[in-house]
Amino acid sequence: MVTENTHELETELVEEGEEYLSRSEKKRRSTAIQKIGEELASFPISAIRSFNLPPDLLQEYEELHSITKHEAKRRKMQYIGKMLRDVDIEPIRARIEEVKEGKAAQSADFHHLERLRDRLLQGDKEAMNFIVESYPDVDIQKLRQLVRNAKKEIEKQKPLKSSKLLFRFLRELEQS
Repeated sequence: MVTENTHELETELVEEGEEYLSRSEKKRRSTAIQKIGEELASFPISAIRSFNLPPDLLQEYEELHSITKHEAKRRKMQYIGKMLRDVDIEPIRARIEEVKEGKAAQSADFHHLERLRDRLLQGDKEAMNFIVESYPDVDIQKLRQLVRNAKKEIEKQKPLKSSKLLFRFLRELEQS
């Protein structure tokens, strides 16, 4: 008898145009929203401000960043998750992905420049030719001087000041 009434209620809801969600589906959606809230909480507050969140939700994130106790943070995250259920989550999810992709691209660029610098310090002529061909406005004399000074610092086991300057020089070339 109970199952018949439940089935009738489900049928009525579907007929009215409302989507019927099982308890398990509600729980899965709630957990997914909670995870997005936790991902957002992992960003610094200055980055969270760029997400265009409602003012009350932004205030909750600011309070969350000032909390130090584990249990208090957990409860605050639960509350934020509850608030996120009333907000359109797709723009937030898309913005999180944009930020993640941006960080990955920055990391890839950084590693590329490190490898290029290491090849220059090993005396790789192809690396020097690559730079000259890729960046026609490069100051070759300054580049060679930075490489020479960095090699000397490595040989004498001194602090790597010129190596860092070489990396900055390559990064400036990449950005221009």
